[in-house]
Amino acid sequence: MTSSSPDLDSLRLFLKVAELGSISQTALAVGLSQPSVSRSLRALEENLQTSLFHRTGRGVQLTEVGEQALARARALVDGADQFADDIRDQARAPTGVVTVALLTAYMRDVAPDLFEEVRRRFPGVVLRLLESFSVQHEDWLASGRVDIALVTRYRKPSRDGQEVLAVSDMVVVGNPAIGSGEELMPFRELASVPLVLPAAPNGLRVRMEDVARRVGIRLNVVLEADSIEAQRALISRERCYLLWSQHSVRQAGIDHLFASRRIVEPRLPRYVVMQTTTHHPLSRASREVARILRRLVLAAHGQVVV
Repeated sequence: MTSSSPDLDSLRLFLKVAELGSISQTALAVGLSQPSVSRSLRALEENLQTSLFHRTGRGVQLTEVGEQALARARALVDGADQFADDIRDQARAPTGVVTVALLTAYMRDVAPDLFEEVRRRFPGVVLRLLESFSVQHEDWLASGRVDIALVTRYRKPSRDGQEVLAVSDMVVVGNPAIGSGEELMPFRELASVPLVLPAAPNGLRVRMEDVARRVGIRLNVVLEADSIEAQRALISRERCYLLWSQHSVRQAGIDHLFASRRIVEPRLPRYVVMQTTTHHPLSRASREVARILRRLVLAAHGQVVV
């Protein structure tokens, strides 16, 4: 005769006893009698055909099998709780605050459409928008301060949870024209170009310094400026140059104002990545906002989303 599977209430009680290390304290915590807790534990052990605890005069301690069962039981209980929350979410319109961190260019070009569509489709959802650089966005994701963030990468992301939405090559851009007027510029030639770059630990700056060491040159950085608006103002007045992505140049509407050459040998792609926090499970509201944001960013890069 096949034994039935343990029920969730028995597993919850097992977890509480393991947490407190005492049957009597568990009984007080859950509002049951001590004999009831003992009977439930014995029934669970008989069902599993093993001892989960060593009984001592000072309480109980997990056996070796009990230690292994602890993680499995916690995963089952957490999964059941998440299942119930998800189904309840599906049964009602999403509500709550969703915090999104956007890069500066997307704050200008995507935020209005994101706000309009979320308000129209999900009136119970309140957007909270933050703006900074990728390094800060990742800190916010790790701490759970933001639910969704756009970040940039200068190497192809390989970790799970990093969805690449767009790729664009880096160009050197400024006024007047750079070099011979050719469309491409080998990375080595940057040694003679007065550059305005963001300060480390900005991802672009770190990548540029790594490549410069590899090809044996020293970058001619004449100014460090993290602000995109400050960078643009500088190249309008001074003979210095930026490293922007081709998409950023077009997005800012300066492709007809300044000369640009695409960096090659090596090519330097910039990846726009959408990430979600792992600090807490995403609410349905956050998942809906992420879907809208994904479509808007893809559309901004000329990709039609069906």
